[in-house]
Amino acid sequence: MLAGHPDVSPSTAAVVNAVIERHHFHVNRNASNLKRGNTTSILVMVKGRYNMLFAAMMEHVQAAVTATRHTVIAQYIDEDDNEVAEAERWVAEVKPCGVVFLGADASHVEQSHLLGQRCPAVILTNSLDGLSRPAISCVTTNDRAAAGAAIEYLLDHGHRRIGVIGGQPTQSAMSAHRQSGVVEAMAKRGVEFDLATHYFATRFSMESGYRAAQRLMESAPDITAIYAMGDIMAMGAIRGLFEQGLKVPDDISLIGHDGIEPASYVVPKLTTVRQPQEAIVTRGVEILMRHIGGDPTPVAETMDVEIVNGESVCCLAE
Repeated sequence: MLAGHPDVSPSTAAVVNAVIERHHFHVNRNASNLKRGNTTSILVMVKGRYNMLFAAMMEHVQAAVTATRHTVIAQYIDEDDNEVAEAERWVAEVKPCGVVFLGADASHVEQSHLLGQRCPAVILTNSLDGLSRPAISCVTTNDRAAAGAAIEYLLDHGHRRIGVIGGQPTQSAMSAHRQSGVVEAMAKRGVEFDLATHYFATRFSMESGYRAAQRLMESAPDITAIYAMGDIMAMGAIRGLFEQGLKVPDDISLIGHDGIEPASYVVPKLTTVRQPQEAIVTRGVEILMRHIGGDPTPVAETMDVEIVNGESVCCLAE
């Protein structure tokens, strides 16, 4: 009736209008658009409710999408959830004109029969390596090479006994790629690396980094440096190491990954592998708009990372 449907009788309309006036009801246009499927909306699936990298990138997504006169529907899920299955549910119910994934796993994408074919989509920060016929575009960095660069940085500073804090390689393609980069970089320089004792898999959070650093020191007490696959892990690790009587970088060096803003304000300032967050988002939204405009050709682009020198890595004497 509120939409002005002609089949509503005058008597019914009068009763409903009286209730509306008495309770000061107002139409929620956003809810109405969601209910009937708003063809100007872009669904943004954020993998990880506490992911600081994606929180920063979400601001860029909001700005880039709004500039195209589209609206954003944001959905946050746990880092272990299936982002593609959840997106397909939203696409079926809400019918957005496109989907942006902040974090996604190639194995989940491979199972999709909807995204990229019936609804344009782009994945940011994760690659689709290994898929025979990817129907979804992606803009990312080379996780294997980026992790290798972090290890090379530590090796160049004299460290040979290096521990790693990362995600579960069996559950996260990104973690698997970064772990491969670590192993390859070590082997290239002739340095032994025991995954059983020098790699600790955990979640991407401060608390997890805090506990992982302590567990890593228990299993490999002789390490002189740690590579954390996420800055948020590294920030927690600083506290975990401190409580074990170890000061960064005086007693142990630490390098992170992502380049989130808070990493510049911890003490010591974190040395990290920085991803070009805004550039990834800008390019990703450009590609999605092209798909929405009628060009379905999937695109896969890789952007460079850079090592940002902080205060958390010391140079060991030869």
